[in-house]
Amino acid sequence: MKSLHCVYSSNRFADQYTLDLEGFMSPHEFTATINTFNTAAWHYPPPSRFTGSINHYFICLATLILTAVIAAIHHTRQIGFILILPFTFLFTSMVVIYYRKKQKLRFESAMIHLCSCMNATENVRGINFRLTFLTPEQQIATHPSSSYAITIEFDDRFNLLHHFSLNIPPSYSTSITISPPLYDVDVAKPTNAYYPLKE
Repeated sequence: MKSLHCVYSSNRFADQYTLDLEGFMSPHEFTATINTFNTAAWHYPPPSRFTGSINHYFICLATLILTAVIAAIHHTRQIGFILILPFTFLFTSMVVIYYRKKQKLRFESAMIHLCSCMNATENVRGINFRLTFLTPEQQIATHPSSSYAITIEFDDRFNLLHHFSLNIPPSYSTSITISPPLYDVDVAKPTNAYYPLKE
């Protein structure tokens, strides 16, 4: 069984046609299929990954808040008012985490549902679609910022059976045509036939 990974990168799935697809999908069918996945991904995008710059931004922000709280405690005696800052930061972090989790679930649900719809029609041709999560090794090999891919699996047995069924002629003819004779046939009665006597 062959498989092809269409990695999700730069807000779209890879749509480059390869020779592994020959015999299973035409370039037009492959492009139309991937465009369907890209349209669904555009409507339900996954959460963006935290890159190095965003991580540094959050670390600097947390350090700044912690320094401000320590300085405020040292110079003032109103601890209740000062504790508003870390709790506000904690609440904001929880809202961001919840939103990203919900965005991730919506993306995965949309892709899994679309794979199920594709499989309902393409399984008869030996083609199977599924959403896969890239391992860290696969992410390094393909694209460091990618986490998802649409894996297209091809069953070679179906392609082999289809190939042989096209090359082997059937053992019987499905259409029989008998043409009329091109010459006159003189049917003579045999001389030794029995004829009843007429009264």
